[in-house]
Amino acid sequence: MAVYLLRDATLYDGTGGPAVQGDLLIQDKRIAAIGRDLPRPPEAEEIDCGGLCVAPGFIDAHSHNDFFADRGTEYFAPFVEQGITTQVVGNCGFSPFGFEENTPFRELIGSGLFTMDIKGDYADLEGFAALNHNIPVNLVPLLGHGTVRIGLSGHESRALSTEERSRLLGKVDACLRQGAFGVSLGLMYEPGRYTPFEELKAVAQAVKAHDKVLTVHARACSAVSTSYGLPFGGEAHNLRALREAVELCTQTGVKLQFSHLIFVGKRSFATVDACMRLIDQTRDAGFPLMFDMYAGTFGASVITVILPTWYLALPEERRRSPLVKARLAMEINLSKKLLGFDFSDIRIAYIGPRHPDYEGRTVAQIARDEGAGELATYLKLVRISGEKGHVLMDRYYNQEIIERLAAHPGVLYMTDAWIQSAGVQNAAAFGTFPRFLQLSRDGRIGPLPQTIRRMTGATADRFGLVDRGYLRKGAFADVTCFNLQKIHGNVKECEPPRGIAHVFINGVPVLRDGKPTGALEKRPGRMLRAQESK
Repeated sequence: MAVYLLRDATLYDGTGGPAVQGDLLIQDKRIAAIGRDLPRPPEAEEIDCGGLCVAPGFIDAHSHNDFFADRGTEYFAPFVEQGITTQVVGNCGFSPFGFEENTPFRELIGSGLFTMDIKGDYADLEGFAALNHNIPVNLVPLLGHGTVRIGLSGHESRALSTEERSRLLGKVDACLRQGAFGVSLGLMYEPGRYTPFEELKAVAQAVKAHDKVLTVHARACSAVSTSYGLPFGGEAHNLRALREAVELCTQTGVKLQFSHLIFVGKRSFATVDACMRLIDQTRDAGFPLMFDMYAGTFGASVITVILPTWYLALPEERRRSPLVKARLAMEINLSKKLLGFDFSDIRIAYIGPRHPDYEGRTVAQIARDEGAGELATYLKLVRISGEKGHVLMDRYYNQEIIERLAAHPGVLYMTDAWIQSAGVQNAAAFGTFPRFLQLSRDGRIGPLPQTIRRMTGATADRFGLVDRGYLRKGAFADVTCFNLQKIHGNVKECEPPRGIAHVFINGVPVLRDGKPTGALEKRPGRMLRAQESK
């Protein structure tokens, strides 16, 4: 039995209360004691934590590492090195479980963001959860609504039949009973974007019946979006999309987690006040609405993310029509002008194994280098990637918006990042949580105890994690130790953070003195299962 005594630490317990000075004893997988001048068991290794803050292991409230669960630990190491011990997975409508057995659409699961390289056919959570004791970090699985829908009808742009909807809701109910912590919607991706509100409401009602969480990647994240047809007139599209999510919350009472509240394009920044008013009004009325965010100004997405729904629904031969091309050009050019977002803000992360020369360059740079139009170049990149390319998109926030949102009482922190096997990586996988700590230390997003709570206890409470997210006797020993004065996280370039000293996952030291111990290879994480409250 491994025993560690963390001596003379500044302890933040995850409640948001003030820190206390003391010791923490880890025995096997759990916290055995907390207090001052704890006696040292003979078998214990004592670790001097003088000058270090000791907190619950950080919980990434929005991740996609379930698609990498049975791959090498290199896909998880950057997250552990920034203090993360647990990740909420299955977001944006996509999980690697929950599809129809023998579905002919298995290769579509992930809709270009992810591929089903994970071994096994997981019709429900039971099979996927068998990976327990064989994953590097703790995973909190959500069921992807898009995955279930793909298993039934692929990417067909239609409402489900009555029989198909019944099967979808049956799958939702079964996976929630098996311990999924909730369901995620991806309304900007195929096939989520084709889902009518009545189906979404039925899913929300099913989640509410289990007292679980519904996470929502909205239809639009910018003031102007091709998700809503012609890009002008009426209410800002991101506010309209937020209002749809709010209606799911207010009409059903479901605990709704609004995924990555972002404002794409500098002209969308003007909608922050209206969006925050709607969120505050909903929360003040007693509805369980929260949101999550990262600390950088950009994020990762699929290369098709700016293409309108009507265009993606067309077969390839129809897309070559001059009228279709003219309509697409008009909509995208108008969107760019109204949005304050351009092809210079879209950086290619990965197109395919035969095109590494495109990686790291913006669409605008590629177009200029090739002497072609930007839209034509973009559509070419979409085509040669098989519509599965990855991009990094800038102007999701500015620093003022990041600091405003990060101090909000309804926020949780997350990375929304993953490590690609090839191409340009997302810096959020390396520096997000240290960056939040850095901002808090510098007095820019509120007191440190509250900042730590948003990445620990508050996230555990939100998703119903048992004995996680807090420093208390009997809790699992997920622990992160950091030097507040040295903490630094880079969310622009992919480099290891500074200031994270020690990390324990279920009592196993995976990081010591800022260096990996090699214990991550023993895969100390666990596939967590939700407890039914009813």
